[in-house]
Amino acid sequence: MTEHAAESLAAAVAISTVTGEREGILRMGDYLRNRYPLVMSKMLCAAMPDGSLLLRWRAGEKTEKLPVLLCGHLDVVPPGPGWTAEPFAGSRMDGYVCGRGAVDCKATVIGLLEAAENLLYQGYQPGRDIYFAFGADEETGGMGGAAAMAQLLSRRGLHFDLVLDEGGCITENHLGCSEHAAALILVGEKRSCNFRLTATADGGHSSTPGRCTSLGALCEAVCRIESAQPHHRLLPVVRKYLEDSLPAMSFGKRFAVCNIPFSQPILARVFRDDPRMSALMRSTVVPTQMEGAPAPNILPVLAEAVVNARLLPGDTPGELLEHLRALLTDLPVRVELITDGGESPLSSPEHPMYHLLCAALHETFPRLPCLPTLMPGATDSRHYANLADCVLRFSPLVRTARENAGVHGADECMSELSLGLAVELYMDFVKKL
Repeated sequence: MTEHAAESLAAAVAISTVTGEREGILRMGDYLRNRYPLVMSKMLCAAMPDGSLLLRWRAGEKTEKLPVLLCGHLDVVPPGPGWTAEPFAGSRMDGYVCGRGAVDCKATVIGLLEAAENLLYQGYQPGRDIYFAFGADEETGGMGGAAAMAQLLSRRGLHFDLVLDEGGCITENHLGCSEHAAALILVGEKRSCNFRLTATADGGHSSTPGRCTSLGALCEAVCRIESAQPHHRLLPVVRKYLEDSLPAMSFGKRFAVCNIPFSQPILARVFRDDPRMSALMRSTVVPTQMEGAPAPNILPVLAEAVVNARLLPGDTPGELLEHLRALLTDLPVRVELITDGGESPLSSPEHPMYHLLCAALHETFPRLPCLPTLMPGATDSRHYANLADCVLRFSPLVRTARENAGVHGADECMSELSLGLAVELYMDFVKKL
């Protein structure tokens, strides 16, 4: 099972499916159809115009149970610099499958399809309808893939017991503690939105500048935004995550968490050395793009920057827009909201589907703690949020620091043993549905 899954993932990684490369996405679809003949012959498969795939596995018998939706995506980000091996070779080295997409998110797609193919080979019939949705543009927002598939499912009047997408994983060193493993099950995600800053000033030649330039005003605006981040706020789910993570913390952090709410005013300072943990306690606003004049000897009349915000549930783009405008009111800088990814509601860790997922994990890892938390980033799952009572973000992949470092970075790789284990865990989970 592990060998077949590793071969499948290596071949999938060897197909370049950078978002927007339609030919590569279509080749990936053809590859999956050939690699998983039982899945494609026994399930109803709809290919979307952009190459996204939507599959339906019918229940063996008529049932009142609501269906579930299992998600992943076919596209990947560009390789970027720093690779020591060819990013689209799909090489296998020292027990790892290496290449762009090995973790994000082709391991999840391959794990799901390997599990389904094996169950079909065994003659298994699910107790409820199971849908699979594999988007082709998740890395750029999912509007052509997941959003279109969500609209299709909505038009058919479907409602799901569960949407399960990528996101969390099984970590061997939770919070950097090598003796503490945990399954991080993400019950929500932060809202993503982008703002454009536009500064204006007199143009001209760089040899005769005025007292203030548009780029200088823009830089001042960026510095203010970086130094005046939104206030920290502790959501109940994040507090539970902190309390459940106590065994992996140092004494000082344990002391602070154990004394909430008295320590809450200083909690952000206690965790400031951990950017991921800090991001769970506040909305973040960070500049990501800037543009000025087209040549080095021109004073730009307009200078623009884009800042990306990730909002905690409960915070809104409108509130943040007012905060930014008030912060920059004395500068010649205009602020406008340009994109809003939409809010994704929190799912309850008390939902039966959450407990079902934990039960499947505990069959293989009896003492593994399952920790509900937030995802700082965004996934395709938000497009399906209105179609389900429970939306979880988790792949049963054991990931070390090496695998985590490769996500959107250089030398991305996935352990073959972890992939084989994920196939078994997906099979166990499907049987419990």
